[in-house]
Amino acid sequence: MTIDIESLRGVSWLAELDEPARFELSGAVEENVARGAVIVRANEPSRAVFIVREGGVKEVQTTPEGKEVILALHGPGDLFGDLAPWHDGGAAPAAAIALIQSKVLSVPRESWERVLDAHPEMQRALRGQLARRITDAWRLVRMLSRYTTEARLKSALLLLAERWGQPREEGIEIALDLTHRTLADLAGASREKVTRALGILQQKGLVQVVRRRLVVPSLDRLVAE
Repeated sequence: MTIDIESLRGVSWLAELDEPARFELSGAVEENVARGAVIVRANEPSRAVFIVREGGVKEVQTTPEGKEVILALHGPGDLFGDLAPWHDGGAAPAAAIALIQSKVLSVPRESWERVLDAHPEMQRALRGQLARRITDAWRLVRMLSRYTTEARLKSALLLLAERWGQPREEGIEIALDLTHRTLADLAGASREKVTRALGILQQKGLVQVVRRRLVVPSLDRLVAE
């Protein structure tokens, strides 16, 4: 299904583009992606840019032992895939997998390059996206350098709450159906250790489970304790 021009107005960082740029991007294809579906396979040629419209996507690498390591998390409005001209057009360095039921826009690389060449404001918006990704990458590195699983899990919850948090009466709800396995992959720990650490955080009142979703009563307490 080809999207129309108006549907692009929901992507915040595209809001300043003029109508010709919107028309070029309107050739993108909107896809409904099931939870766990592979959108981009690692080590295969990357020929498109993807924009998350709804849901969430993780970029991962698999170790020789078969362990999945999460390298990046993308929410609504975020980009992943072949971000030419900053990408070399070779194989994708990581797999992109839907965290939950999601909607993504797939923009062919050729269309993407035409828009970047024709619209400098698009390049400025893209640089902002890339700067945020670098910041997120450093946060993940710092998180994995922490010694205890509990400390890593707290950092992971903070990142998730900032990206997918929704205000609720009980606190900030992380609007993702997260498994302990996903939390373990993000925290760089075993599922068993993450399950124990999550129990400790619940006992301390730093996290709750409400309607099968994780809720952080206070982000300040999560950081401070």
